[in-house]
Amino acid sequence: MNAARYDIASYDFDPAATYFLDTNIWFLVYGPPAPGDPRVAVYSDAVKRLRSSRATTLIDALVVSEFANAWARFELRRAGRSDFKSFRNSVSFKPVAQDIAMALRSILSFAKPASTAFANINLLGVVATFELGGEDFNDLLIVETCRSKGCVLVTDDGDMRSSDVPIVTANAALLAP
Repeated sequence: MNAARYDIASYDFDPAATYFLDTNIWFLVYGPPAPGDPRVAVYSDAVKRLRSSRATTLIDALVVSEFANAWARFELRRAGRSDFKSFRNSVSFKPVAQDIAMALRSILSFAKPASTAFANINLLGVVATFELGGEDFNDLLIVETCRSKGCVLVTDDGDMRSSDVPIVTANAALLAP
């Protein structure tokens, strides 16, 4: 059963609520430039409103890792290279790593690290759902973290459609009944 879905364009962030931003939101707002992607403006505005609300915003190691790795692999493709380890060890990776670190410092200036939910989530349930196929393992972990922490998930990931936690999004597929 799906939980409530809210359109981020008109959503009023509740200062008493706790929000968990999915990697795709951090990437759109703080990642490498994505000229012409209208989601950048929508989610950038939403993050500004979230910060102004003074609501608690959580992040965990999984999302930080996904963010850093997605950006590094984006730059790998942009450089026309295919061997990630060779790219990561090259001189051309250093400015990429510095950009990623600067973005993560900005993110961590207001998103609070979530105390690990790993010991408190239904990990066997996540594994059982994953083995049925069709689900991203990290997405399942994010939903379980939100459930265990009582968070509202802010995401643009259409794969979260069957999630049973409240979602704030600009993704029309997630907002459709």
